[in-house]
Amino acid sequence: MRKDLSADGLRGLAAVNVLLCHLCLAFLPGGFAYIYPDTTTPGAMHGVVEHVLAFQPLSVLWNGQFAVCIFFVLSGYVLTKAFLVSGDLSVVRLRASRRYLRLGVPIFGSVMFAWVVMALGWSHAREAGALSGSTWLADFWKKPPDLLEALRDGVYGTILGGWSRFNPTLWTMKIELLGSLFVFAYRALAVRPRDSALEVTGASRASALLQQVLCLAMAMGMLGWFFPNDWPYYAAFLIGSHVGEVPLARSRPLLAGLVAAAVVCGGFDVSPWYDWTRVLPLDDNVRKAAFNVAGGVMLLYVVRCGLFDRVLQGRAAQFMGRISYAFYLVHLPILLSFSAWFYTVLAGRLALDPVAAALVTLPVTFVVVIAAALLFDRSFDRWGIQLSQKVFPGTPRNRMPTRFRYIGRSGPGPLLHGHAGFRARSRLERGSDRTDTAHPLRS
Repeated sequence: MRKDLSADGLRGLAAVNVLLCHLCLAFLPGGFAYIYPDTTTPGAMHGVVEHVLAFQPLSVLWNGQFAVCIFFVLSGYVLTKAFLVSGDLSVVRLRASRRYLRLGVPIFGSVMFAWVVMALGWSHAREAGALSGSTWLADFWKKPPDLLEALRDGVYGTILGGWSRFNPTLWTMKIELLGSLFVFAYRALAVRPRDSALEVTGASRASALLQQVLCLAMAMGMLGWFFPNDWPYYAAFLIGSHVGEVPLARSRPLLAGLVAAAVVCGGFDVSPWYDWTRVLPLDDNVRKAAFNVAGGVMLLYVVRCGLFDRVLQGRAAQFMGRISYAFYLVHLPILLSFSAWFYTVLAGRLALDPVAAALVTLPVTFVVVIAAALLFDRSFDRWGIQLSQKVFPGTPRNRMPTRFRYIGRSGPGPLLHGHAGFRARSRLERGSDRTDTAHPLRS
């Protein structure tokens, strides 16, 4: 299960990417004219820093939508990994039954946290947006807080409706919930080669692969029909679940090429650099989502191949991976209150250069958000885990097959028998239990 450490680290860095994106959108909006058009006023700052932010391919490091797509791809990969190894449907049933509570309790805490900040009058988004020229920042929290609306959003409105005016970054939670359920259903219902008659009749592996491709194509076709604007996000879960089945590559030139392609796809914007993508008959937003998902898939694959282990398994990345869900949930209310206030003090009262004020606000915000995420992780995040386990107790059945395929660092491996197989299966189930009590995007 060593590869899961790198997946955790990748998730942590993606969370950092999201906060960096929102901070730059708020206080250095001129650099996002291509990534997120229509988020700045005519008087927005334009200088060296903004040109660096807009520079391709460096902008991939703060393209928040790419980071969100990485979350979705990782969810599809990790949520179904234990089932693909064991073939035990109880793994799918248990995780599916716990999913709403596991996501919902922290969401409720996040919405109520935002409501408290609004009710106390701590919002400074409008003043900070006027100073930085960010229409994106100035557009938040214009209406007075309503407790009943916040309770409704926290309990079901946000996770089922896909929007909350208290914490707008929670638009991803509806996709996270539905995408999780879709990938569970897809993996439970789709025919796997070892379960089909292909093994009995001795049909070729090419035929088995074709069967899987047809299942995936039908599932993605249904997503495109029912979700014409969001289908790339839901497809990310399905494709991510297949990443763990692809044989690992050792060719350095191939992996380098995939990293370059992931950067190109992940940095997608509306600049002239990407005019060649208009040959695809897709809306701009859908095309951007599709390219970002493709970049996330390629990045996850090279991570599985061990290319970035030293960074992703380091202490900093692992720490961010552990608190990434809480970090994501609390960062925007802090940005709209503390960060906006801090920026207005520097750029307004102290008359500091707006760019310098922004560059000082960024690291201070990271410190505050990390501190808040630690508290949130030990409260609402942990309560969500405990409640989901109490309402839906149990562990996957200890049904021990006579033979099973272990998928580890080197992809599909040898069939394990007897005592060795039992020990490997036990380690897998213990790892699955630990995963199920951790980050909701990986459990």
